[in-house]
Amino acid sequence: MANLVYVALLVASVLFANVNGYTGHGPCPTNPNGVHYQPGDSWEEGCLTCSCWNGGFGCDMKFPTCEYPEGCVKVYDDNGCELMAVDQANEVCDPIICMIAGK
Repeated sequence: MANLVYVALLVASVLFANVNGYTGHGPCPTNPNGVHYQPGDSWEEGCLTCSCWNGGFGCDMKFPTCEYPEGCVKVYDDNGCELMAVDQANEVCDPIICMIAGK
């Protein structure tokens, strides 16, 4: 049940980010080779997932940043993006609150 609540919070956070994430107007940024991204392109920048469309682009966090109960330790992926938290028994902790922000 605890994992189900976490998934529900994660989905709600992602939906919130899609409404309130960062958007830019004008040409899409350039990729590492100096070529502009085209409408329909998507890419990752560290912990952000970005996409380009006609007339703009936007980036959102891949995963929310959460607060956990005392005694929980956050777990990160290889890029330093927060994935979850576990307790001393290596059980997944239920987040207290999660936030997600755009670039």
